[in-house]
Amino acid sequence: MKAVILAANLSIRLSPFIETRCKPMIRIAGHYILENSIFFLKEAGIHDIVLVVNHQQDMVRQYFGSGQTFGVNLEYVVQEKLEGIGHALSLCRSSLEKKPFLLVYGDVMTDYNPFLSILQTYSETDREVALVTLPESSKEFGNVYLDHEMKISRLVEKPQANQSNYVFAGMFVLFPKIFELLAEKQNDVSRCYEQMVESNKLQACLWEKGWIDMIHPWHILDANKMIMSSWQTAEIDSTVKLLGHVHIEGAVRIGPGVTIESGTVLKGPCYIGSNSYVGNNSLIRNFSAIGPDSIVGYGSELKNCVLFGNNDVGRLSFVGDSVFGENVKSGSGLTTVNHTVDYGQIACKAKLDLVETGLTKLGAFIGDSVSIGARHTLGPGSIVESKKIIADFITL
Repeated sequence: MKAVILAANLSIRLSPFIETRCKPMIRIAGHYILENSIFFLKEAGIHDIVLVVNHQQDMVRQYFGSGQTFGVNLEYVVQEKLEGIGHALSLCRSSLEKKPFLLVYGDVMTDYNPFLSILQTYSETDREVALVTLPESSKEFGNVYLDHEMKISRLVEKPQANQSNYVFAGMFVLFPKIFELLAEKQNDVSRCYEQMVESNKLQACLWEKGWIDMIHPWHILDANKMIMSSWQTAEIDSTVKLLGHVHIEGAVRIGPGVTIESGTVLKGPCYIGSNSYVGNNSLIRNFSAIGPDSIVGYGSELKNCVLFGNNDVGRLSFVGDSVFGENVKSGSGLTTVNHTVDYGQIACKAKLDLVETGLTKLGAFIGDSVSIGARHTLGPGSIVESKKIIADFITL
C-alpha cells in the first residue's frame, strides 16, 4: 500500500511562522510534523509515499530528499495552484489508481501511531476507512456521526453550534474509485465524502489518543506538550558535555554535541537539540523544546516554549509559553510576559484580526530571523513578524 501526504497548503492563520515554511515543516518536540508522519508510516509498513507540495517546497525537498535516509521512497507532486484537497489528490491519480492507499493530511499530529489502528480496521472490514476523533470543540471541523456498526451515518460540513462531536482526523484508507468520484464532483472532496456516507461505504476508526490540527500559533505549544507528555524516559546522547553540577529530573532528551554549564537545572519533559549551548545557572522547565544550534545565555529561564532552532536567547532572560522561529536573536534581559495583570483571557492580533485564544497564560510568537535588542518586554499574545529588528532599549 502507498500513502499520499498533503503538504502544499498555505495556512495564513499560523502567521508569523507560515510565511517561511509549510505547516508540516514546523518543528515540534525536536522533529518536524512531516518527519513524525513519515516515521509512523514506516513503522506501519508503508514505505512508498507521495508528497504533494507547493508552498516553501524547497525546504521539504532539501530535508527529505528521496527519502532514502528515512528508510522510505518519496515521490513529489507539485500542486501549482492551491485549489483544495480534492484537486491535490486528483494530481496523484497515476501513482495511486491501482490499489487502496492512505490519504494523510500533512498538518495534523498525534502522540502515537494512528496508521496501525486505521490499517487494522481496513483489514477487518475491507472497507474505505476514516480515522475519527473527539476534540474538545468540534466547531472548526466537519462533524461526523456514527451508527451502531461504527459506520459513518452523517456528515455535517459546517456545524452551527460549538459542540463536542466526532470529526475527521485527517487520515483515510481510500479505494482508487475515489478518482472517478472526484472527477464527477469537480474535485470537491467534501461532496465525495458525503457520497460515500450516503452509500453506507465509509467505516470509522475511532482514535482516542492525542490529536491536534494546528490552526493558530498557540496550537504549536499544545502539540509540543502532547508529544512530550508521552515520553517516559530520559535520553541523553553520549557526546553531551555536562560541565560541573547539572541537575536533571524527568524525561529530559538531549541531542549530540550539546554543552550545558554548571548550575543549570533541567526539569523534564524537555528537549535540547544538537550542538546547542546552555549557560551557567539556567533553568529549563517542563515542556520546553530548544531546537538545534541554539544558545541560551547565563541565568535564563525557559518554560513551556518552542524554539525552532539556531536561536540565541540573551542572558538573564525569561521565555515562557512562547514560540520562537528559526534564527531569532535576543539581547540580555528579554521578558515574555505570559499573563495579564488580572489573569484574564488573552487575545492575539494576527494580521488584521483579533483572535480570542481562550487561554489565560500565553507569551509571544516571534517569526524567523527576528533580532531583538537588550532589555525588552513583550506583552501576552505578542506577535512579531519575520525579519523584524527591534533596537536595544536604552535609558539615558
